[in-house]
Amino acid sequence: MRVHTLRRFPYAEGNAWCDVDVYRVGEEVLVVLRDQDDHLGPSLTNRVEEVAREVREEVLEPLGLSRLTITWIHWSRCDRAVSQVLFGDPERLERPVWKFLSPEALEGLLERFGVPGELQRWIQEGGIVFRER
Repeated sequence: MRVHTLRRFPYAEGNAWCDVDVYRVGEEVLVVLRDQDDHLGPSLTNRVEEVAREVREEVLEPLGLSRLTITWIHWSRCDRAVSQVLFGDPERLERPVWKFLSPEALEGLLERFGVPGELQRWIQEGGIVFRER
């Protein structure tokens, strides 16, 4: 189920931003970071470690979610791709590796977190777009 949504979460000293959606099911948390590429600052891809740490500190910790199992998802409007971000050091949120997800895999993940229509909602509002296959 959805726990929290933030539009235009600032990073890079406020010169860039991304949408943040947080979901929880049991002891698991799903964080979706969506870079709309509507700013002149650095991309989320280039600052994912910094943004993940800020989201953990400013969003997850106050909600009591920072010690649960967290899955990080990154969507890039520029690349039109969704990836799971796996951190080599999950405690410090360092050394990220991106694992591309198909739209079907993302939909399955969202269904598991109790929001089966979320992907379609994002697509309809223009908040997420995929490459043509």
